Amino acid sequence: MRQALTLFVALTAGSVLWRILPHEWNMTPFMALALFAGARLPAGAWRYALPLGGMLLADLVIGLHATMMWVYGAMVALVLLGTVLKGRVLPWYLGGAVAGSLLFFVVTNFGVWASTSMYPGSVEGLVACYVAALPFLAKSMAADLFFTVVFFGAFAWLDQRQARDLASRSSL
Repeated sequence: MRQALTLFVALTAGSVLWRILPHEWNMTPFMALALFAGARLPAGAWRYALPLGGMLLADLVIGLHATMMWVYGAMVALVLLGTVLKGRVLPWYLGGAVAGSLLFFVVTNFGVWASTSMYPGSVEGLVACYVAALPFLAKSMAADLFFTVVFFGAFAWLDQRQARDLASRSSL
């Protein structure tokens, strides 16, 4: 467990750096990190603290914004989705990443419409908000799928390494 937590802290730190350094809009690892936390960390505060804390740290560096509660709410939902998918194989997590991208799109763009004055407070304004955000959906989904593979792959590698180390110690 200690190595897994160390790996997760390293992935969180890498996610923070990724988010604060220049990158394409919406191509960040945080939604994949939230899904990964729900699926791979034991029940408890760490599941939420690491991805949400990492996101908050990045937000403190790049700036706070009016839609934070919507973004963080979507992240909590992704952690919960990860707990539902716990113990599954990679295709399930990739499906979770797609579902998470769609959930993030719906929740956060509703938040943009509801929390800012960028769009009229009408059904037409809400539709305009979602239409304007469509180009970002593809980028979010690409990032979520990529980082889901990276994070779950890193964890699988760690599991194999630990099993190999345990086997070599028991054969001595």
